[in-house]
Amino acid sequence: MDKIKLSSRHLISKIKVKKKIILVSLLISLLPMNAIAMAKKPIPDPGPPILPVDSGGPVEPPPSNADMPAPVGFDLYSKVSYPVGQIVDEKFQSYRELLPQRIDGQGHITDSCDRNVQGNNRFSDRIAYAVELKMHPRKAGLGYVGSSYGMSGDENSYAANSLISHPQCIVDASSLSTTLGSKKVPSAATIKKANEFAIRMNQYRREALNGNTDSYIKASKLWSKLMMCTSYVESLTSANTASSDRIAARNAPPGYRRPASILFYEDPYQNAASRLNIGLFQFTPNSGGNIQACIREWNKIYPSCSIAGNASQAEMIRTVGSSLQTFNAFCGVAKITGTFAVQVNSSKAINTHPSNFVNGKLKSPENRCVSLHFQAGKAYNHFGPFQNTTGSNLEEVLACTLSGEY
Repeated sequence: MDKIKLSSRHLISKIKVKKKIILVSLLISLLPMNAIAMAKKPIPDPGPPILPVDSGGPVEPPPSNADMPAPVGFDLYSKVSYPVGQIVDEKFQSYRELLPQRIDGQGHITDSCDRNVQGNNRFSDRIAYAVELKMHPRKAGLGYVGSSYGMSGDENSYAANSLISHPQCIVDASSLSTTLGSKKVPSAATIKKANEFAIRMNQYRREALNGNTDSYIKASKLWSKLMMCTSYVESLTSANTASSDRIAARNAPPGYRRPASILFYEDPYQNAASRLNIGLFQFTPNSGGNIQACIREWNKIYPSCSIAGNASQAEMIRTVGSSLQTFNAFCGVAKITGTFAVQVNSSKAINTHPSNFVNGKLKSPENRCVSLHFQAGKAYNHFGPFQNTTGSNLEEVLACTLSGEY
């Protein structure tokens, strides 16, 4: 669906601390990469490092950041993917789609670009790894639509952002009326849940940026849980249906068969170019549409495993409809950091949270907060649930995210 549904990094100023960070970064660069994560100092007694599976395919290392070196021995799959996937699958126990191992033989080349995720073929693995990539600051690939959001067309001019670079804004009925529109303001109970998520994430973020590895992992788990819950609301409860099979058969390129649990859906309210939606987070297979930003960001991380900016619909069906959903998961999380990037970089008050506009002036990018809850046209928001489009889907996602351990 070509739905354009679419932060201030606290820099450590003391020279003594900076030297420690640089030293840790240099040490980490000498270690084999596994599931990357952030800490200001190594985890005590980490045990042997987790060695990646070498697929023999094209590989680019995940992005590194001097302020966020990976702690030694951090295993994303046992610490985040499996426990979070287990909780969310239990919530949707009639489906249980996150933890089954998927068949990589039905995959796409984008499923094999990064050896750090090879052999981890559950949907929960690919979502958690996409979250991990986006825990590290990068510049958004929004130059092609920048002018629509009060941003420059030059992506190099953007302030880099991540899932934890900026705090979450606290919301209320008034601010949500501004960002979502008065007809989409949720109930007081749902607003309370939105703020519970924001307060908890802000706590984890603050502690993580101060060097607490446990809090970094908790932030990774909470973002992963939000995305896994969203995958159910977006697609996983209706993926294996006769309708999904029919739509896939009608649109499939030669040699392609819909893999298990990959939803093909046609939105009757969209025009022909935007009607077909595929996979975990329901993307239209149009390389020039709203996945263009994802393609740009993917290609910066994986230049030797790039996706053509003008790829055909057939190729994009294979990409967003792959059995392992690597690019689909990446794009889903990139949509979150993308909407945050608009709020951080826009020069217009309408494109950022009201908290960022004080005494008639916008706060500087590094001092802004960010919010999940924006209309598509205001902050490039991709996800209907975060916009409360049905009046109940925001509550459904938040109730799932805040249930059980988080």
